[in-house]
Amino acid sequence: MSIFYKLPAHLLVGGVSTDDGQDVMDVAVHGPAVAVAVYTPRRDNPEADAANRAAPETRVYDRDRLVSLAVYDDTAVDLSRHPAAQR
Repeated sequence: MSIFYKLPAHLLVGGVSTDDGQDVMDVAVHGPAVAVAVYTPRRDNPEADAANRAAPETRVYDRDRLVSLAVYDDTAVDLSRHPAAQR
């Protein structure tokens, strides 16, 4: 069963999953902006997974913008119980 929640962008870390199925690879806070590198995981196809990791998408959020996240069976980091998380 999946868990859906929201968290301010500046609290994101690598390993969380977005609600649209992307895995967060890296997070960089630049003052009021947060750059988040995400990719589409393909655990069923190692070659496709490697290709997707090599070409991540960068999403830019305002520091305090709530980002929609999810915890799936294969999510590495679960922040759904973080004090700032909203369900």
